[in-house]
Amino acid sequence: MTRRPKVIVVGGGLGGLLVACEVKRRGGKPLVLEAGPGAGGVAATVRDEGYLLEPAAGSLLLPHPHLSPILEAAGARVVPALPAARRRYVYNRDTLFELAGPKSLATGLVSAKAKLRMLREPWVKPTLPDSDESLAAFLERRFGPEVGRLGATLMAHGVFAGDPSELSVRAAFPAFVALEDQAGSMVRGGIARMRARPKGAPRPAVHVAPSGMASLAAELASYLGDDFRADWPVESIRSDGDEWVVTGPDEERANTAVVALIPSAAARVVPEELGTVLAEAEIAPVAVVGLGGRSADVPAPTGFGALVGPDCDLRTLGLLFESSYAPDRAPSRHRLLKAIFGGGADPSVLALDDAQLVALATEEAGRILGVAVQPSWTRVVRHSPGIPQYSLGHPEWLDRLATASAPGLHLAGWAYHGIGVSSLAQHAVRLADELDSAGKARGRA
Repeated sequence: MTRRPKVIVVGGGLGGLLVACEVKRRGGKPLVLEAGPGAGGVAATVRDEGYLLEPAAGSLLLPHPHLSPILEAAGARVVPALPAARRRYVYNRDTLFELAGPKSLATGLVSAKAKLRMLREPWVKPTLPDSDESLAAFLERRFGPEVGRLGATLMAHGVFAGDPSELSVRAAFPAFVALEDQAGSMVRGGIARMRARPKGAPRPAVHVAPSGMASLAAELASYLGDDFRADWPVESIRSDGDEWVVTGPDEERANTAVVALIPSAAARVVPEELGTVLAEAEIAPVAVVGLGGRSADVPAPTGFGALVGPDCDLRTLGLLFESSYAPDRAPSRHRLLKAIFGGGADPSVLALDDAQLVALATEEAGRILGVAVQPSWTRVVRHSPGIPQYSLGHPEWLDRLATASAPGLHLAGWAYHGIGVSSLAQHAVRLADELDSAGKARGRA
């Protein structure tokens, strides 16, 4: 046993790294213990034959009030995405539609009747506060069945690879519910927020890590220096008076321990009462398929990507045009596409082997783009256990986790309060605020 850090963080994925970096940015002393050989977790960038494939999240929206200060303090490199990132598409009813703000309403993406029903949204009554409603039910209630079903499917597929009828809107998309809670309407609430926006404030735009998210994670770990320890698998976390004892190759003690592991792994090392609740987490496997080749054979359009709507028979949830919006994702005169499969929306597709998934991705990419796709480079990355699903009952599950936890023991990561990198940073800041308050309280005691 070498020292007693103020905060032990178990897990060196992006969730744990952001917590530790925020603690250090504030002058605290974190120690990250990571079982693997390096940082990043699922942010395991694939580099092969000149291609750079992100098997997990590959972009960030910046500036962000919580994420930007952490990245700047750590000296993590991010660059603006190419202008093509502003162009988004939806594939539905065998047609590829471009989303172009209000102009999208002039397309055939939804019917004239559905467009008229959307106009009623400001007068739709809100539900009771704190009610747990599915994403599909929420959007269909507010915008009508056609627009609501389409929007819920796109949101569920694009963020969670989830089933919109199973996701809790209050847990998965709290900003939607906040608009209704505060203004009685998403439209009125959105207008009010736009009016309240400071003049001249920069709008968030898509950014990427030039060498991949794995390199960004390594830069965060480098900022921590010797306070990041790889190849340090944790065996147990137990309380000893007002300290938490973390055992593995050695023993470390601190007043605060933050467990930033997937729930199934966290359940094996935390006290039994908390572990029992953690074991109930819902996670669905996901597969990412990279398709690369010459520009003529893999014709990636100008844009960020296309989400797949509910009215088609594709199993692809989304197709990202990686080399179109991010620099250096493919060799010169080559292109890279990324197809997403599985999740809570279609878990059975993961029964296909890699060759079958590649064939499916190739065929369906061709249908989405309306041209033949003939990749010469392919890669399949399977995520297991996969991506968390914030299903109905998720808020109540979080309450039970809080009840089962003990003072000084905290959970972090994408299974709880948001799966995007920005959400992880927001939770890291909120957790650091709690740790600061607890530290001041101990100082007064």
